[in-house]
Amino acid sequence: MPNRKIIKTSKFQQIAIEVAKKIAIGDYPVGEKIKARSTLAASFGVSPETTRRALNILSDLHIVNLKHGSGAVVLSKEKAIEFIEDFESTNDIETQKKRILEKIDEQELQLKELKGLVSVYVEQTKLVNKKYPLDPYGLKLSNDSDLIGIPLQEAQIWHKTGATIVAIERKNELILSPSPYQSLQKDDIVYFIGDEPSYARMTNIFNLK
Repeated sequence: MPNRKIIKTSKFQQIAIEVAKKIAIGDYPVGEKIKARSTLAASFGVSPETTRRALNILSDLHIVNLKHGSGAVVLSKEKAIEFIEDFESTNDIETQKKRILEKIDEQELQLKELKGLVSVYVEQTKLVNKKYPLDPYGLKLSNDSDLIGIPLQEAQIWHKTGATIVAIERKNELILSPSPYQSLQKDDIVYFIGDEPSYARMTNIFNLK
C-alpha cells in the first residue's frame, strides 16, 4: 500500500486561525493590543514561542502589526475574515483529499481480500479435481479418425494421450472395461479418465476439433 501523508495543521497555525476568528467576530477589535505571553499563551496553553509564530503569520497577512516585546495590534477585520475563508477552503480540499485516499485504501483492502478469496477458490477447485479424478470424459467418434477399426492395443491410446478408456457405448450398449482387442467403430461414445490435457489430446487424435 502506498505511503500517503495527510498534512496536518500545526499548533501555531491553529492559534493563528483562532485569533483571526476572534478578530473577525469583534472579540479583538481593530486597534486593540494582543499580548502574546500573557493573553495568547495562557489562553491556548502553549509556549510564548508558539504564540509568537502564530502572530507572525497574521503579521505577514497584515491582519496585525507586531510590536517588538509588547505583542501585536489588530489592523484589519476584513483581512482576518479573508484569511479564515482561504484557510477553510484549503482545509476543505485537504479533507476531501483525505476522504478520497481513505476510499482508495478501502478499495485496495477489498481487492486484497477478493484476491485471497479467489486463491482459496482455486485451491479448493484443485482439491475437488484431485478428489474426483475418476469422473470420466466422453467423446463421440466420427469416421474421420485413422483409429477407427483398430484394436485398442494397437491404437496405443494411453501412450499417446495419457487417457485410460473405461467404457465404450455402442448402439445403446455399454461395454465396460473394454479388452485390448476391442476395436472402435464410428459413432462410438468413448468414456475415459485422465487430466484436462489428456482430453485435449484425445480430441486431437480422433480429429474431433
